[in-house]
Order: sequence, then C-alpha cells, then structure tokens
Amino acid sequence: MKNHTALLQKHMTMLCEIIGARPTGSVENKAATDYVIEILNTLGFNTHRQEFDCIDWRNSGATLTIDGQDTPIQPAEYSLPCEIEAEFVCIDTLEALRKADVSKKIAVLYGELCKEPLMPKGFVFYNPDEHKQIIALLEEKSPTAIITVSATDEHIIQDGDFTIPCAVVQQDSLDVFIQNVGRRARLSIKTERIPTQASNVIATYGSTDNTVCFTAHIDTKPTTPGALDNASGVSVLLALAEAVTSKEYPYRIEIALLNGEDYYSTPGEVVFMNELTPRYSLAVNVDGVGLKNNTTSVSFYDCPSSLEERILESASHFGIERIDPWPMGDHMIFASFGIPTIALTASSIFTLIGNTIHTPDDDMKNIDIDILDQVVQFLLDCIH
Repeated sequence: MKNHTALLQKHMTMLCEIIGARPTGSVENKAATDYVIEILNTLGFNTHRQEFDCIDWRNSGATLTIDGQDTPIQPAEYSLPCEIEAEFVCIDTLEALRKADVSKKIAVLYGELCKEPLMPKGFVFYNPDEHKQIIALLEEKSPTAIITVSATDEHIIQDGDFTIPCAVVQQDSLDVFIQNVGRRARLSIKTERIPTQASNVIATYGSTDNTVCFTAHIDTKPTTPGALDNASGVSVLLALAEAVTSKEYPYRIEIALLNGEDYYSTPGEVVFMNELTPRYSLAVNVDGVGLKNNTTSVSFYDCPSSLEERILESASHFGIERIDPWPMGDHMIFASFGIPTIALTASSIFTLIGNTIHTPDDDMKNIDIDILDQVVQFLLDCIH
C-alpha cells in the first residue's frame, strides 16, 4: 500500500504549527476550513459549508487583588469582561449557595460546587439536574462576578450564554480567600465576545444514496494547537480523501469535518444533526489518533455483529485493539440515530485529558506520523 507519511506531515504542520489554535469562530478556524476545502475541491470532492452563528472569544487576561496582594487568576473560557471592586463570599456546597447572599458581591465557589465542569446552558446532549440547579441559583442571586477554585486546568464554568463574568484560580489559592473572608477584592477580566459565523465542511465523492461517512472535528480549545485533538483526525481524513479519488465504489464517501466539538454549545454538531438523514450505512469518527508509543483503538455503536467481525479482522492486521464504547465525541451524533458507527482514538487518550488535551502541550511532539499512516491504511482496508 502507498505510504502517506509525507502528506500527513504536511497537513499536521499546517494545522498545528502554521495555523495553530483553531477555536470555533476565530480567524484561525476559518483558515483551517478554507485549507481543507481547497484540498478537497482539488481532489474532486463536491464540498459545501454548513454555516452557523457563534462567537469569537478574545482573552487578554485577568487580575485579582486582595488587600493589596495580587493572586494569579485567569478568565473562565467565554467569560464576559468586568472591572469591579466588591466583597467576596466563599461557598462550597449547593445548600450553602441556596442560603448565601451574594448580591453585589463576588461569589467564590469551591469544594462540592467545583468537583466537575458545569454543563453550558446550550449544551443539548447532556446536562445533569444538579448542574442546572447551580447555574439557575447563580443567575437568580446575580453576584457581580464568580471565581471558581479548580483543582485542574479545566474551567468549571465555560459558557458563552452565561451573563455573569467568571474567572478561575488554582486550588492552592483557596487559602487566600478563606483567610480573608469579608474583605474586598478588585477583579479585572479583559475579554470580548464577538458575534461571528463558522462552518462545518461537508465533502462527498460518488453519487449513490448509500453513504459511508468519515468525520473528525476541526476546531480546538482557545490555547491549544490541538495536535491530538484533533489535527490528527483531520489529517487522516484528508489523506484518506486523496487515496480514494479516481476509484469507483458502490456507495458515496462523505468527509464531514465538524466545527464545534470543543466549543461550549457544539453548534456545528447541532447543525449537522438537524440535517442528518438515515442514508448512512456506516459512520466512522476519528478523534485523538496518532499518540506516540500507544495503540490505536476502535469502539462500536449499533453495529451488527457481522460488520463488527469484518472490521475487527481488518483491525487485527494493523495492531488496532477493541475498547469499550466511550460516550463523548462526534460519533454519538450518529449512534443516537441508530446508524452503525465506529470511533477510532488512541487507547490512552483519556489519561491525557486535563494535562495534555485542551492545553498548549497538545503539540506535534506527541504525534507518531507512522501511526497516522496505519490509521489511513486501516480505513482504506475497511473501504475496500
């Protein structure tokens, strides 16, 4: 089989190092979609954009001063700006939040309230009642700002529809607040929400109604070059697209590069889902492949056993292992419609969430181009 490493290296370099972070709605995000459309058009695919409204969020930092002392702080992702001075109140449980008077104050959330990121209001796929209660109470009580104390780099509130300015500090700053309860703090958040548009890129090859869809998300979090998440998936599908051209198949091949998997309300996924039809005989999501010194894995969703057996037989030739289904990512769009779906990722990818994935460390040093080539070869084998 043809080796695709030079092509994969070219795409990875363009997406990660030349374009860089590609948050939905940004200039860099548009550059990435323009890049893939030009390539797919050249290869003879029919392409179109699925456009949608979103915001381009600009972050110029934040400062926090308590009793003349500066405390390290950063804006919560998608936060509104603010310039305030107010008393702060520390709150650690849902019951304490119900009782707290935070009007015209800064609410400092920690403990039980910050055990996990709160789902954005516009996130349609998953939103626990407890998260809804916390957000509703915060909006009802309307503090002037919110500071969350996080044990990781993951922001507790990251919601472009939330109307209270939010910032985040690390766990080791909690004592500063506990020891100074009742004092006033000066908080400055320098951010901007700019209404704009972004788009999915949908490309098809062939004209039959029976369709096999290959998908990967093209966007990133705001501060990461997104090598594993998910330039690797996009690069694999661009190499796959080049490999299938000038050949005929008994089905249409669709490349769906979705835009918004790492955006607070997944707008690209929602637009794609609203136009989804049952025409797909198989969907393949590629997200987080190519991790050095790691095995590629495949998981199955609503696949008949005969299809699973054929795919697993091919997978064994490329050292790809089966893992349990993981209920996050764009493959769940198809699975929710009962479409036979598989997802490819690096087997150890989930251990990197929080310390590599979504951070500036998700760069090219983590990528093994030969593994990406194996993924392309595997997908071609499945097609053939």
